[in-house]
Amino acid sequence: MSFLSQVPEGLKSAECERGSGLNPPLPYIPERADDDDRKATTIKYVLLNGVETRSDVWDGVGTKEQFLCHTIKIAEALKGIGLWEKYEEAEESARKRKAEQKDAKLTRDLAREQLEGCVLEAEKVTLREEIVHLEQSVTDHKTLVEAAKAEVTSAMLAIFSTASNFMCGEGKAQWDKIVHEQTERDPWLDLRGQEHEGLRGKTKAAFNDCMVLFLKTVFPNNAAEDQKFYMTCLRKPAKVKVRPFLQRSAKLNSYVALLPCLFDSRDATEATKRVIPHDDAEFATNMLHAMPKAWKQQYHLGHKAPVSVEYLQDALEKIEVAFPLGDSRGNNNGTAPGKNKMTSLADKIPKSKSKGVKFERGAGKPAKLCTLCKKFGGAHTTHNSNDCRKWDKGGNIKKGFKGRVRNEPPPGTNVSYAQLMAENSKLKASRKKAKKALKKASKKRKHAESSDSDYDSDSS
Repeated sequence: MSFLSQVPEGLKSAECERGSGLNPPLPYIPERADDDDRKATTIKYVLLNGVETRSDVWDGVGTKEQFLCHTIKIAEALKGIGLWEKYEEAEESARKRKAEQKDAKLTRDLAREQLEGCVLEAEKVTLREEIVHLEQSVTDHKTLVEAAKAEVTSAMLAIFSTASNFMCGEGKAQWDKIVHEQTERDPWLDLRGQEHEGLRGKTKAAFNDCMVLFLKTVFPNNAAEDQKFYMTCLRKPAKVKVRPFLQRSAKLNSYVALLPCLFDSRDATEATKRVIPHDDAEFATNMLHAMPKAWKQQYHLGHKAPVSVEYLQDALEKIEVAFPLGDSRGNNNGTAPGKNKMTSLADKIPKSKSKGVKFERGAGKPAKLCTLCKKFGGAHTTHNSNDCRKWDKGGNIKKGFKGRVRNEPPPGTNVSYAQLMAENSKLKASRKKAKKALKKASKKRKHAESSDSDYDSDSS
């Protein structure tokens, strides 16, 4: 479809939306159908001007935007064929016939009142003859009214049947079910869930309600509200020029009037209003907020608040040429790229530079390289060959090197389990011997202290 050409391939939602978690009915980046290559069924019809054209038939398979565009095509085809014009003519004819019938009844009633107040017999005879002719006129007008009503019904039947021809398969089954429940069911339910007695019939109001219910098979009740809010969250991607961005956004804004809203649902209250798209000035203001910060600043320097999309587009295209995105004057955040500084509190905190090993550009080799350690073993990226303390040019270990040589087991790795057990037993024996020596020394100390105390007592 044409709207797919307005969005570059590979564009992400984060590039064209402000905020996260948005789930609009129809996003800026259109969905792509899984089976775009399949051959679609078409229908041929002739417009009022004699031009023969074709349109795809909806079979219930496709994206949400394709479904909405198909309903738009149905409405355009009904108008192009002339069915709505024929219906309006029949409706106007029926209104005129009803007005003429009403006038005939009023004239007849006046004649009857004159007959009741008449005294002369000759005048009564004349009034009676006039009333007979008036009665016949009322009967004739009634017949004409019934014929006009039949023309209106026939015109609406043609509209319902033609709209059904634009659908097939699952899509047609859903449409036929909705039409049956709205026109042939007694009692029937309106969009707000209120029950009505009697057959509704295939009227213009019934057709409009059927289209709303048909849209609700794909879209939620508050689709129009969500779509209108989504228009305030758009952001111009760097990959898209101003003109295609505004064209795509205007298309999304026009969808608001076609989507179901809470006004036509059971959730509606007395305060609920029908949702309408943003007007020209509101839409232009939203689009200005979707531009990069530097562009908005340049716009406000020489322009007033935008009053139309055409005025805004003309100004932004000039700014787009003078301040292209990626330039120090036109980048998205208003700061020159490459500067690792904060110019305002709104800017992000710059990342600190890496203090690790620096690599040369292009070659991919580290700035420090020891060919000796790389050849004979060792950490070859921590120093250069001239600063090597381990190896000489012949591959021999330098005197005074205290590190471990490659293929040399670390200290203690050659000790067996038996040696460890023997050393452990020796350690236990030495500890036991030391304990005995301490115990013997403590006994001698106690004995000497007791003998000294006995001597002191004898001398006293």
